Amino acid sequence: MSALWAPVAPGQLGTGELETGERRTGADRRTGRLRAVRTPAGRLPRAPFLLVLIGVFGLGMAGLLMLNTTLQNQAFASRTLDRQATELAYTQADLENQIDVVSAVPELARRASELGMRANPYPALLVVPSGKVIGPAAPVEGDELKSLIVYTPAEIAANKAEAKAKAAAKAAAKKAKAKADAIEAKAKALQAAKKAKVEAAKAKAAAAAKAKAEAAAKKKVATAKKAATNDKTTSTKKKATTSTAAGHG
Repeated sequence: MSALWAPVAPGQLGTGELETGERRTGADRRTGRLRAVRTPAGRLPRAPFLLVLIGVFGLGMAGLLMLNTTLQNQAFASRTLDRQATELAYTQADLENQIDVVSAVPELARRASELGMRANPYPALLVVPSGKVIGPAAPVEGDELKSLIVYTPAEIAANKAEAKAKAAAKAAAKKAKAKADAIEAKAKALQAAKKAKVEAAKAKAAAAAKAKAEAAAKKKVATAKKAATNDKTTSTKKKATTSTAAGHG
């Protein structure tokens, strides 16, 4: 140990304490005697303090980074959930609109018509749960109240197709009938022409027969006239001969 001596004036330390922390006695205060002080304690090395400070700073930065990352992830998740909530709200509104449309009276009438149900102008009431029927139950044909029938697009298309098919069938039948009439008229014309040809042939044959008969009659008449002329000539000759014979006699 090294001893350091320094004069200390009375009252210099204020409370009478030395730098070493010892309390001075009354005699020392009076005489102003010097005493040896202890060697001051050595300072702590700076490297561990810096390492601890760097570690604390690194841990703080890592914690801050993790906190920032966690907050960003939570913000992304929150935005995603908000977007999903908005989409679900729109989906819910769309479904509610669809429910309103489906539950509307015209839509119910259309669905009933699609299922083959028709309005009954003579309804009967069924009492539940007894099952008693009030009023006369009468079946319907389906066309009693045509104004209340709501046709679906498929039924409208089917009705149009059926009407088109009927019109096409009617036009085809009309065309076939016209063709049959034309064929029949042609057959009748051919038959009439054939009949006319036969009649013309008959008329020609009759005319030829008539001409032949007339020619035969004319020939017969001519023959008769010739025979008569011959007879007359013979008679004249006979008379002449008789007269001549009488004159000679």
